[in-house]
Amino acid sequence: MSARISDAAALSAVALLALLCACAHAPTDPQARLARYREHAGAPVASIEYTRNMRWEALGDQALVVWPRREAGFLLEFASPCTGLDAASSIQITRDAGRVRARHDAVRVMSMPGARPMQRPPCPILLIRPIRDAAAEAPGTLRDLDDTGETGP
Repeated sequence: MSARISDAAALSAVALLALLCACAHAPTDPQARLARYREHAGAPVASIEYTRNMRWEALGDQALVVWPRREAGFLLEFASPCTGLDAASSIQITRDAGRVRARHDAVRVMSMPGARPMQRPPCPILLIRPIRDAAAEAPGTLRDLDDTGETGP
């Protein structure tokens, strides 16, 4: 009988440890996720290619991560808080000639759940940093960009 209890306790301990490791690997709090992405971000780059199938994840109102391809992610940080980004259901990213450029382009929150679409001020992109080993960094809840062909800030 005690062998069964020991086996069950060991199995429970292993399951709990696996759950804790999974939670530690991919934090759900936006600030914790932002800190994790900052740890895995490379040196700033001047621009990235805009792709029509780009997906995004808000990291609070200070930053977002975009995924033009599953294996390539980029951290976009703003000069000041981007009002409504953390609750946005739809955003647009400005670009010129198929490139999104730091200190030139911007993100615009287009809609939020339960709210009418409205024109919000653009959020200038201050920094663009590639996510090192993006394939190993698990994205959170990704959404599709609102691609209306908007260019310029």
